[in-house]
Order: sequence, then C-alpha cells, then structure tokens
Amino acid sequence: MLARFLALSAICVVSATNAAGTKFLEENGAKEGVVTLPSGLQYKIVESGKGAFHPTVDSPCECHYEGRTASNFPAGPKFDSSYDRGSPTTFAPNQVIKGWTEAMQLMVEGDKWELYIPSDAAYGDGGRPPKIGGGDVLIFTIEIIKIKGGKTPASRCDVKSLEGCNERETKYIEAKKSLTKDALVTELARLNELGGKKMAPAQEQWRAGRVGLLAKLKLEL
Repeated sequence: MLARFLALSAICVVSATNAAGTKFLEENGAKEGVVTLPSGLQYKIVESGKGAFHPTVDSPCECHYEGRTASNFPAGPKFDSSYDRGSPTTFAPNQVIKGWTEAMQLMVEGDKWELYIPSDAAYGDGGRPPKIGGGDVLIFTIEIIKIKGGKTPASRCDVKSLEGCNERETKYIEAKKSLTKDALVTELARLNELGGKKMAPAQEQWRAGRVGLLAKLKLEL
C-alpha cells in the first residue's frame, strides 16, 4: 500500500526528473489554472473548500487521494487510491513526500487539488518499483476532509477585487501587484527559503500568508 511508503517518505531524496517528466511539467505549467511554485511543484485547484484554516506541518489530516505517474495521466492505471479502498487516510504534512508537505499547508478543509510533483519532491532516482520508476513525475488528486490537529488561519482574500482582505493584506497586494511574473517568482522563492528558518509564530503566519497572496497574484498574470 503506497500510504505506507508515503508515511516513510519524509526523507531527503536526490534526483533529477526524467526526460518524459520534464517535458510533461513544461507543457503542463503553461495550461490554464496551473500554478507553478518556486520549488517546481505544480498544482491546480479542482474544488475550493470553505475551511478557514490551513494545517500546521505536524497536524494530522484526514484525506482522500489517488495517484498516477505522468505516463499514465490522466486516464491510465492508478498506483494507489484511497477512493478505491473506500476510506480516507490520515497523515500529517511532515509525514509524506515533500510535494505533499508543501501543498497540504496551502490547503483548507474541503479543498481538492491536483498536484504535479517533480521527482526530487517525490521518490527520486530510486522510485518505488515496479509501479513508480526512477525520476518519475507523480500526479495526485488530494482532498483534505478534516484537519485534526494544529491550524493556522487561512486568508479568504481575493487579490483581484480585494474582497475579504484585511488592511495588512490590502497594503501588501497594492505594493506587489505591479510586479512581473518573474519578479513574483523571485519573491516567492525568497519567502519559501525563510520558511526553513526559526521565527515567531506570528511571523511564520504572515510569511505563509504572503506566499498564498503572491501565488494568487501570479495566477492573475
């Protein structure tokens, strides 16, 4: 069961995405609705949940998911599916592959996303034979049903209309909305690097909030 592998995959992998996966990500990144983060992780929002919180990195989350390799996407065989098993699985962001760790902390309850994960944020050169080869890009549909542990407030800010934005978010958007896509990517990378440093909870919350706002601004370009 791949869920067992996922739970053991919060380890460092060193790899390069294989040629087929690289081609897939390049083409996929140009599609409407697909967001590419500085890490190389891509995602598309399938359904937007009404949750008001993101999970913390160590917060158990009840999720449904299914996964395919890029070569089997979108209609080929799945290598694992909680939907097919008939019951969701519970795990925390820090217990799974890096691509999930990053994405889950951006999601809220009820969100259903499609993740396109480079090899170095998945299983690396070793893969998980026989179903996942070395360097394979993985595509997951993941749905957060319930956050069972720690939470951080999620912004409901609309960067285009500013509806739902507080004063601090509005000022930040006004300051950043004129940036080019390349400049937004650079700023996202800087904020993601800060995520690995120790900081006060309020600072980390605002850092994560800015990442979310910039990702939304990038999608508008």
